[in-house]
Amino acid sequence: MISNAMTKPQSEIYPVYFIYGTEGSLIDQEIRSLIDRTLSHKEKWLNFQIFNGKEHKSQEIVQSAQTLPMFSKYRFILVNEADQIREEELDVLLNYIENPSPTTCLVLTAETSGPWRSHQKRIEKVGRWIECVRLKGDSLISWVQKKSRERGKTLSLEAINYLIEVVGDNLYDLENILEMVSLGSAERKTIGLSEVEEFVSGVKYNTIYDLTDAIGQRDLKKAIRILESVVETKSITFKKDEQGVKMAQTLPFLLSLIARHYWRMWVIKQMSLHGRDIGVLAKELGLKPWMVRKLMEQEKNFSEASLREGIEKCYKTDLAIKRTYGPDELMIEKLVIDLCGPEPT
Repeated sequence: MISNAMTKPQSEIYPVYFIYGTEGSLIDQEIRSLIDRTLSHKEKWLNFQIFNGKEHKSQEIVQSAQTLPMFSKYRFILVNEADQIREEELDVLLNYIENPSPTTCLVLTAETSGPWRSHQKRIEKVGRWIECVRLKGDSLISWVQKKSRERGKTLSLEAINYLIEVVGDNLYDLENILEMVSLGSAERKTIGLSEVEEFVSGVKYNTIYDLTDAIGQRDLKKAIRILESVVETKSITFKKDEQGVKMAQTLPFLLSLIARHYWRMWVIKQMSLHGRDIGVLAKELGLKPWMVRKLMEQEKNFSEASLREGIEKCYKTDLAIKRTYGPDELMIEKLVIDLCGPEPT
């Protein structure tokens, strides 16, 4: 949802943007679009700066925003985790927003509107307020169609529904799979359900789900065996009779599926406590009833506290991988061992 009180051409750059929501992929898309419209590749070296609302002082951000661009029309200032800015630091940024530099594009991003909600109108006076929510239903189908066309492919509606059912509504995961489908379909422009099913079988996508199920059952031996197979090949075969294609994002993609599985178990445990039946749970979570039944069986193996802790461990492992604290496969293996371990006393 985009809210804006000003009338400017779409191509014109506003001095302030507040972009937030639960769909990180859409937030990243907005940021990339703004950067491409604001700075050339050469201009980024001198005029692009990133801050973190939790770690940096607002005065430091404002000083950078007030600095004139070098050999460029604009400076681009990105502030992540803007909802984590402390209350005492907020006024400094709000004073800047009242009279922002016309040569700076200041972009504030966050998961929630946080303390900024009450200042939405002040931002709209000079810029744009953008909410990026999870896509559902027809909106999600349209997104998959658009991304397929960008790769020169057309997926049938049956194929799209199948992918959404198997992969879920996480746009990062869907885009990874669409990239694999695009690479694996060679010269074919139109892709139907049978081709997608063949592809999913070829990449052994169900093996990944076998891993999340093993973790949900706290079956360490099975989970490690499946993980070792993924780590050993580090490739995905699009067809059974062709050589595997190397995929650099295999382990991060796997981590996202483990985190989603834990989150679903935690949500189902919470909702089950309020007496929701399987049909209601399936509808509210956008899952098939059989998937809900399986998750309900698995969540019984965990306390509410251990599920919360498991989600946090997935998040910390993701950060460690992004910050290159060690080999990806070792960090994923440690995570799986921790998640399959006995319930803490």
